[in-house]
Amino acid sequence: MKVSQVQLMVPDALAESPEIMVQQRARVTKDVSEFVFAKLQKVIGTEYDFKTKIAGPSAQGFAPFVNPAFVSRSELDRPKIVRKQYDKIMKSYQNYTSSLSHMFETINGDVNKRFREAIDAKNEVYSVKMGEVLALTGAVAELGAGVVGIASFWITGDPTVQRHLRGGDILVVGTPINVALHRSTLRAALTQRLIQSGRILTQADWDSAVMTAENNQNNQIVAGLQQPAYVAFATGGLSHIDWIKIDGRPYLEIQVSTP
Repeated sequence: MKVSQVQLMVPDALAESPEIMVQQRARVTKDVSEFVFAKLQKVIGTEYDFKTKIAGPSAQGFAPFVNPAFVSRSELDRPKIVRKQYDKIMKSYQNYTSSLSHMFETINGDVNKRFREAIDAKNEVYSVKMGEVLALTGAVAELGAGVVGIASFWITGDPTVQRHLRGGDILVVGTPINVALHRSTLRAALTQRLIQSGRILTQADWDSAVMTAENNQNNQIVAGLQQPAYVAFATGGLSHIDWIKIDGRPYLEIQVSTP
């Protein structure tokens, strides 16, 4: 018997995330540029710092991967190999300092000019990626609750989530219902998976084969964390959480059934 079914519309992926968010990120990152440079200089300001905090620990971490009985063709045993690795890292100190100075150089009175330009160059990429995520999660000021949030709260029986249903969502039957053995565990696991899944499908233009593969993973997660009182979640099953298409538009359909 079907006890609950809701279809949550996925809005078009935003070509750009809200401008205020993008600009705020850039501004904050630029504002702390001097702090970042000062902090790097303080933490690794000398060759001794580089030796004790980077080269030494790196060589020690590399050592366990070398078989104690191994001898190379050039007759280097384990201690010599580890030492060679250490020396190689130490030689990069000059590259490290020169790269740092280059990135944070003041040019024509413009402090940390290259660092700030690098932030601007990455803003477009950040904007597109944030747009993909916001189409799934929503932003309180601009979009309201998103597909992922509504789904994770619906499937764990939160009665307040119904007021977040949007104009394009379709309530077929029933109300939010808790299928979880442990609410917080399922909610956290499903939220993370749906964001990942939704981004993969957005980038794949909601290809049907990719959709099936993602649905399989999503349902496996729920099935492993659900109460046995409900039909086991499976793609296309009596109980499922499936990405589907209705009239060419993607939706996330949640259906819960009892045996």
